[in-house]
Order: sequence, then C-alpha cells, then structure tokens
Amino acid sequence: METKNTIANRRPTQLEIEISKGMVTVSEATRRIINAGGFSIFQRLIDDPDYLEALINFDQNYFPVVFSYPALLRWFQDNNLERFLDGGSLEKQIRWQAEEFYGYRKLSGFYLGKNFRRRIFVEADRLPAIKAGLESGCINWFLILSSFTELYSGELTEAEFFFFWLLRRFKEDGFRIWNESGTDRWTGLTLAELLTRCNPTEPEEFNLVAFKSDWMAETKRILGKKNPPPKVQSDIVRVVFTSDLPDIPADQKIVNKNGELVKPENRSYVSAIYEGVRVLSHAEGIVLAAQMFAKDKTHIASNTWEWRRDLVDHRDKKTNPDVSVAHAHSNGSEFHLSSGRADYSFGSHRLRLAL
Repeated sequence: METKNTIANRRPTQLEIEISKGMVTVSEATRRIINAGGFSIFQRLIDDPDYLEALINFDQNYFPVVFSYPALLRWFQDNNLERFLDGGSLEKQIRWQAEEFYGYRKLSGFYLGKNFRRRIFVEADRLPAIKAGLESGCINWFLILSSFTELYSGELTEAEFFFFWLLRRFKEDGFRIWNESGTDRWTGLTLAELLTRCNPTEPEEFNLVAFKSDWMAETKRILGKKNPPPKVQSDIVRVVFTSDLPDIPADQKIVNKNGELVKPENRSYVSAIYEGVRVLSHAEGIVLAAQMFAKDKTHIASNTWEWRRDLVDHRDKKTNPDVSVAHAHSNGSEFHLSSGRADYSFGSHRLRLAL
C-alpha cells in the first residue's frame, strides 16, 4: 500500500485517533476551518496562490490515522480485496451481522442502531497486516463486537459479558458448552473465574527474549504491570479481521501485526509472540463462536486447540504453573474455554489471527 504521508512505525495516540475520526467528513473539515479562522482563510485562498498550492499538496499527501467505514470500503475496492472475504463483500458481511446476527430473536436487547456504520473505525497502521492477511488467506471475516445493548453491565469483563449475555443464548438451539460448573484440573479455575481473569495482551508488551527464555517469569512481570482485566464498555462498536473457518488448517500461512509472513518455530504461544503474531482474545473468540453457530450450526475449532491472547493469573490457586495463556477448542462439539502453558506445542494447536 503506497502512502505519501503516514504515521512512522508507531501506534497513533488516542488524541490522534479522536481528531482523525472528527475529520472524516467534508462538512466537519469545513466547520473546523471556519472555527479556526473564519472567512479570512477562504479569502487567503483567493489572494495567495502559494497558500492554495500548499493546501492542495497537503490534501493530496494526507493519510488519515484511522479509516472510517466509507474510507475502509474504498480502500478494499481500490486494492481489490473483497474477493478474499467469505461471500466476496465487506458490506454483505456487515449487513449479515447487523440484521441476521445481532437482530436475531435470541439476542433481544442487543442492537447496533441504524447508523452504526458511522461507529466503525480501523486504525491505518493495521491496514498492511489486513491486506497481507487477506491475500495470504489467513483472514476472511470482519468480526463486529457490539456492547451497544440494553443488557450492559459495567461490572463484567468483555469475556464475561459476551459469554453470559450472548453465547449462552444459543444453548437451547443446540450449542454445547464444556464444563460450565466444574473446575479445570490444571488451573483450579471454574469457567466463571477464568472469564473474570482474562486479561488481553498485545505482542509488544512482551520482552521477546525473556519470554522465550522463561515464559512464566515474563508472564508474571507483565501481569504485575497491567491493571486488572478491563470491564466491558457500553455503547461501543469494535471490529477485528479474523477467519471464520471451522478449523484453521495445519498449513495456514501466518501474518504478524506488521503484515509480515512469519513461521513460528513451533505451535506454541511463546513462538507466536516471538514473531509478533496477534490472535483473538477469549471475548472475540466467544463472539465468533456465537456467529458461526448462528450462521450454520458450526462449533469452531472442533479438532484443534486455538491460542487466545489473554494472560490468566491464578497464583492464588497455588497450581503449577500458576499463570497461563487462554485457549479454546470444541472437541466432541462442546465449546471448551480454558488456559494452559504458553510453551505447549502440540500438532493440534492453531493461531486464529486478529488483525
């Protein structure tokens, strides 16, 4: 993707994101110009050809920090990327989720609102990875997470919220959940405790060498610096690109956050993080599981274990190990949420990317 003026290899600040969101329409840009200088600016455009040329150059070279939905759709079409999506259309995927999924009878109380597309934004620095992921075939689905609902509870983590208020509503249609009331033998956690402790983590939070050398020590260091798992925010629409395949294939191509094709040394979470690979959180995986079951009664990860990006602290349980990394599978068609050692590298482990 060619750009003349982009952010320089860094994440945008929250202020930059909010300003960029405010500048996504011509009318808003015009209003800001008027507020900044009124008609004197327009007069200068008439009187000063150099000033006019400078503004034209800025406009031609401008690359936003975030893309609104119309800009994202144009980018998809300009780069001929919709052909890599399930169904061949970004709008088709969004319409299905808005009308068929969040509008489903089982999900009364959830809604996106008529103008929810105005709430969709994708950071520009994610676009190279999204493009590479689509072209390599490791992503094909635009996952929308919405807490824009009458059922909002500010005391729940995202994983708790989407599990209890969304996923469990499909149980009477045949969706099966493994071990809802028991205790996991490795961590000593109940499923409810696991959902409370899921703490999503980004690859850049890790000291890569330290994590590869001693994953438990590095996990404890990170958890010691992080706040408690964040609570779900009401009235939000968040999006992530992933795959809707029931099972991720063993020969899957893997793209990291920088848009690079990488080959982790093994199938462990440690090796994935070492290569900068970002996978779904438990919350995102729960929403995807609900969507795929609503779509065609499929349990995702029916024959594989999938890493999630949440770190889980259970040192109070005095287990060995006493910290773990979240993962999920659906062996026997029961959706199984749990966590385990970050250095597991069994052949059945997979990486369902979140770009």
